[in-house]
Amino acid sequence: MSLSEDMVRLTSSLREAHESRVAGVGAHRAAANQQLADLHSAHRERSAAQRKDLQQFSDTLRQNVAGILHDLESKRASLTSDQRQRLDTFKSSLQNDIATFLRNRAADRSSAHSSQRQSLDAFIGALRERTSSFLADVHATRVAIHADHAGAQQAWQQFTVAQQQSRAAQAKTSEK
Repeated sequence: MSLSEDMVRLTSSLREAHESRVAGVGAHRAAANQQLADLHSAHRERSAAQRKDLQQFSDTLRQNVAGILHDLESKRASLTSDQRQRLDTFKSSLQNDIATFLRNRAADRSSAHSSQRQSLDAFIGALRERTSSFLADVHATRVAIHADHAGAQQAWQQFTVAQQQSRAAQAKTSEK
């Protein structure tokens, strides 16, 4: 076989494959378009049925809710009246209890204040005594430290003088 015959066969095969593919794609496209048309039609039918059902449900729901709201409003009015009466009773009882509590607390506070004042005065007296003792101890310690420091300073001066005299004496002996 020659190269030109192979090329003729190859191009012929490619042409047939292309035409077959174009025909297949066209058939798939036509089937897809038909399925879409059927889906759109079914969707429109379902939407119309759902709108009708939804409207019926909405009307029924409005009627039920209106009845429930009417019943709730009458129960609320009754409960509000009952709660107001209970609240007024509770309020007057609470006011009496608070007034009694405040009177009792005022008496307790006066007694506690006197007791606390005595305790505070005793504490402050003890604190002053301890502080005074502490300050005396600090002062005595400072005086002792000062005396010790003066003694150390004097000993150092004596040592320094002795060292200077010793050096001076050594310097004179070494000059001779």
